[in-house]
Amino acid sequence: MKKISLFLALGLAAAGSWAFYPKTTAAPRGYLMLIGSGRPGTESSVPELTTIQPDGQRQVQLLPAVKSSSERSSTDAAVGLHRAELLRLNALYAQGWRLVSTAQSTVGTGATTETIYLLERK
Repeated sequence: MKKISLFLALGLAAAGSWAFYPKTTAAPRGYLMLIGSGRPGTESSVPELTTIQPDGQRQVQLLPAVKSSSERSSTDAAVGLHRAELLRLNALYAQGWRLVSTAQSTVGTGATTETIYLLERK
């Protein structure tokens, strides 16, 4: 009888301590999308970074400092856009987002190039 009550007391103590075990906070599930787009070689276009949250909320960051008007500065603008994308990706990585995939596409008649990054919170 002593053994049964000892095991019962030990089991209750273990079950009671489980209630104080630290729990992970529920982070928003789903994917986050970062889209860097720019139209090299045009003066009227301003490159931008668009962030789409898992709940569909959209945030657009214009990059007026990254502007091109000639062939050479078009390359500089592309490097500036990729630099801004990298800074934003590093900030998202610090918040717990991890890169899942990357795709690049050319959209529309004005040859807007977009780089799409898909991130997931781990």
